[in-house]
Amino acid sequence: MHVVYVKVDSAVVTLPDGTPWTVAKGQHYPADDPVVKANPGMFSPDARYGVNWTGPPPPELAEPPADVEQATAGPGEKRNVRRG
Repeated sequence: MHVVYVKVDSAVVTLPDGTPWTVAKGQHYPADDPVVKANPGMFSPDARYGVNWTGPPPPELAEPPADVEQATAGPGEKRNVRRG
């Protein structure tokens, strides 16, 4: 059986029969569960979402930083700017 983990902090979803259902980060479900099929963006096969720890996460379990575009040039960096 393939297992997926909730990757959102907490959310209330609606089951196919209309029943509200709460999912919370770290819970695991079978990959073919109806709540997973109806909300695939809330789940991941990455087991790091199913692990709990106290304090800062170990480096191998920390989420990679989001790609953020730097708006200004860094020290010693030149930006090509086209003026119109």
